[in-house]
Amino acid sequence: MTQRSIGSAVVADNRRVARDTVVLRLDFPLSDAVRAGQFAMLHPLRAGCLLPRPFSILSSDRDGFEVLVKRVGKGSEALADLDPGDEIRVLAPLGNGFDAERLSRTPTILVAGGVGIVPLHMLAQSLRGRSTPADRLIFGAQTPADLPRELFSDGSWQLWVEEGATGELQHGRVTAGLSQALEEYENAAVVTCGPTPMMRAVAEMASDAGRQVWVCLEEQMGCGSGVCRSCVLPSMPPTRMLTVCKDGPVFALEDIDFLSSAEVAL
Repeated sequence: MTQRSIGSAVVADNRRVARDTVVLRLDFPLSDAVRAGQFAMLHPLRAGCLLPRPFSILSSDRDGFEVLVKRVGKGSEALADLDPGDEIRVLAPLGNGFDAERLSRTPTILVAGGVGIVPLHMLAQSLRGRSTPADRLIFGAQTPADLPRELFSDGSWQLWVEEGATGELQHGRVTAGLSQALEEYENAAVVTCGPTPMMRAVAEMASDAGRQVWVCLEEQMGCGSGVCRSCVLPSMPPTRMLTVCKDGPVFALEDIDFLSSAEVAL
């Protein structure tokens, strides 16, 4: 069972990495090793926010950890505006992450969009560390300005943008890159994280191709511990309601009712 840490964290660094997007480094050592897909609940104490916000952990070491924050609302704006020396409230690490050892036994296609790059970036590093790197790493954004380029400095990710593609950038949605990868890697499992419509499109394509699919879900949460029940979804078969924060956020597609809950937008 994951050992959680709770307390006040000091902001060590705030650096801009893309449009409306920053990486925060927090001087807050975690009490347990972090797995890709686990997250932190962060509460900007002086912003007037009633509830903390969930953020996937980008990296972690003995001195602290990093999160990627995109400005989308009051809470994320308050966090993105923090300066070094500011304090926030932290509860981490939370949730069940990816089983990198299991995934390292098979070819893998990782498909990320938006802030969904965070858990898959860590997962790709874990797979590479086991000398079994993912066979295809795919990331999609709206424009080149939305690419957190420091995460792609090693050149291992295939980058897709819907507008303004130049140079090494591919034009289109990540589903175009996935279609190519599915043809190239016949036995590869597919792992995805990002906006829900994107994940549903990726999951449906991969499922139709007979692939094993893993999703790391993004949901609004109130507590991060399974108590408030604000992030529930049905199991498959539909025998109980699961919480994304406690039972996930990583799920095998076969274990949850994910595709039938809304139309898939390809």
